[in-house]
Amino acid sequence: KVILIPLSKKGSESTAKMSALQPKIQEIQAKYKDDPEAQNTAMAKLYKEEGINPMGSCWPMLIQFPIFIGLYGLLNKDFSLRGAMFIPGWITDLSIPETIFTLPFNIPFLGAQIHLLPILYTASMIFSMKITQSATSGQAAANKGMTWFMTYGMSIIFFFILYNAPSGLLLYWTMSNFLSILQQVYTNKKTVAGFKKEIEEKDAIKAQKKAAAKKRNKK
Repeated sequence: KVILIPLSKKGSESTAKMSALQPKIQEIQAKYKDDPEAQNTAMAKLYKEEGINPMGSCWPMLIQFPIFIGLYGLLNKDFSLRGAMFIPGWITDLSIPETIFTLPFNIPFLGAQIHLLPILYTASMIFSMKITQSATSGQAAANKGMTWFMTYGMSIIFFFILYNAPSGLLLYWTMSNFLSILQQVYTNKKTVAGFKKEIEEKDAIKAQKKAAAKKRNKK
């Protein structure tokens, strides 16, 4: 996570800048409501002018997937990790799912054992997605169905896929989400106000140049 800080910092700043740009994004969406092609062109121009990569926040997540796959293989196959305890009474073996309660009956797709880490992981994933989407609320409003699916649908799918995953893997992914949330909240507070001020200054300079050009044309 420490090695990925420079990249995740860029992603967090990109998301925070998108939040500051929402008024302009919503203005473009309203102006080209009936012309998606012109809207996309105007958006691309805006991102280029402001030096923003809309996909910047995705790279840290994608780069972590090889680590995720490596950990999955390691925790399942490495003999020295069998029985490795992390938290006594809860996570007693990093190579298998932790269990907080065993029901006297089976739940479809889940079984009788109740695992806490998949629930914590799913909650952290939903919260992380919501923070990112609050920064890009204009785009989220335009794609409500996709936004809902990415926030809740994907989280629920991963909940079922990873329900019986090794506890070490879920522990890593949950903590990674938690640290990303803290970084995004901190970056939003630090970056949004400064970037908004920068945009206002740029707009003021543009307005002054336009006014000066109009005066010259009149003369």
